[in-house]
Amino acid sequence: MHPKYHLAIISDGQTAYAVPELNAVGLSGYFDPIIVSGDFGYRKPDERLFAAALTAMKMEPSEVLYVGNDMYRDVYGAQKLGMKTVFFKSNQGTQEKEGVKPDYIIYNFPELLNAIRFFEEQ
Repeated sequence: MHPKYHLAIISDGQTAYAVPELNAVGLSGYFDPIIVSGDFGYRKPDERLFAAALTAMKMEPSEVLYVGNDMYRDVYGAQKLGMKTVFFKSNQGTQEKEGVKPDYIIYNFPELLNAIRFFEEQ
């Protein structure tokens, strides 16, 4: 089976914790690459983390839909490189950042399918 979408993770954390957590919930096999900021020595929104994911996926920013729950670290970081963004509005992360506006907002995970359809129709 070939997935329709290439999935990657960019996480601010430590590999010793992030990867076992993904393994514990059975999700690690869905993501390649898994970029963990602790391995690089800098955190999101540093462009180098997003660039590392693009390089590993062999994709251009215009081909990527980045989903994150922090307006500064995720949305701002991804938009600096030209990625389309979906903001997952939750009780975590920075909810607003002056001058930053996501391309789409979701409030729960099932809404991500609506966001994907929205971008496919553009």
